Parts: sequence; structure tokens; C-alpha cells
Amino acid sequence: MATHQIELSDPKKAVPILSEFLSDILAEEQVPFEIENAMQLCAEEAVVNIFKHGYKGAEGPVRVRFTLDDNRVILEIEDEAPFFNPLTLPSPDVDAELDERKIGGLGVYLIRSLMDDVRYQETPKGNCLVMEKSFSG
Repeated sequence: MATHQIELSDPKKAVPILSEFLSDILAEEQVPFEIENAMQLCAEEAVVNIFKHGYKGAEGPVRVRFTLDDNRVILEIEDEAPFFNPLTLPSPDVDAELDERKIGGLGVYLIRSLMDDVRYQETPKGNCLVMEKSFSG
């Protein structure tokens, strides 16, 4: 089992640093390209939302832990923002006409759609979102 971790704090630099971190690990571990795409998209969505909504655009600690266990990738994203379970958000109406849809709200829907399992855990200091994706080796 391989585990890697990175801490992000600057909302302006977080996404490119996170992207490079995940790309390097996923390439090193020879994770299939479609799994890499899903992990990148979901991790970016979660981290952007933490800085935008949890920290209100300010700096704050975000820890991203990547674990590869056989043919399963696990991403744990922890923050110290106010408690908030994003999985309680209602699903957007993706069948509505484009001009009838409200802007935003697709991030959690996207994460749920791309991952095999998504869980939220409240931590002593904040929040932890756990995302898992399996693949055939």
C-alpha cells in the first residue's frame, strides 16, 4: 500500500500544486488514464470548494492524502473550515433545460458520479471528504 500526502494553504496556488502532485503519483503508480482524470477532477472540485466556501477565499490548511491499495485509489481531503457535509446538498436537476438550471451545484454531483464511494467525516478540527475509485489492473 502506497500513501502520499501534501498540504495546501494558498487558494491561488492550490490547484496547480495539487494537479502536479496527483499526476506524478498516478504516473509513478501506473494508474490508468481514465482513473487519473476522475481523481484529478474530483480532487480539484473538492479543494476549490473548500477554499471558496469553507475558507471564503482566504488561506487555510487543506491536507490531501492519496492511498493506492491494490487496485483502489483513495483520496482523503481534510480541512479546518467550519463543519459542513457537502453530501447533504440536494442533487441538481440535470434534466432541466439549460436556461432553467441554477448556476453552480454540480461539483458534488460530479464527484458522486465519478467515484465508487464518497464519504464525509467530521474531524476534531474540521472536515474530511473520502473518495474511492477502483480499477482493474
